[in-house]
Amino acid sequence: MHDIFDWSNATVGAVGLVLTVGAIWQATGAKKAALEAREAVFQRNASDSLAEVSRLAESCIEYLSLERPIEAGIRARDLAIRISRDRARFMRYVAADSSKLELLESVFRQLAVRLAEGRFLEDKDKAQTAIRDVADALNGLNAIHGRLLGRMDKEDK
Repeated sequence: MHDIFDWSNATVGAVGLVLTVGAIWQATGAKKAALEAREAVFQRNASDSLAEVSRLAESCIEYLSLERPIEAGIRARDLAIRISRDRARFMRYVAADSSKLELLESVFRQLAVRLAEGRFLEDKDKAQTAIRDVADALNGLNAIHGRLLGRMDKEDK
């Protein structure tokens, strides 16, 4: 009778150990999946943020074209702030383009300063140069966004 209890206890203990190891293995897999999902969400947020910055740059070009320096100046300041914040926030995903983003931030910051000085858009050459600079910056933003999307697509496969 004593041996039956010993064997049954040993069997229950062994089954418990196997179930515990299985639960740990599943938890490890679940943790890995959660981390991958978190990473994907951050990448998507970075992509969405860059898309929004591109839309803001397009509206800045529109304000410059319509000779609305106050709105263009506000948009340029917003862009400089957003690019700076997003560059720091999403450094892991845009690290290769960090210096380019810093340069683009500088373009918008300088434009905001020039627009705040007043009478900037009255000189047609300066206005055209500003529009061209913002269009070039927009192209740079779109290129960075495209590279980020390309990396995301590559990781999804």
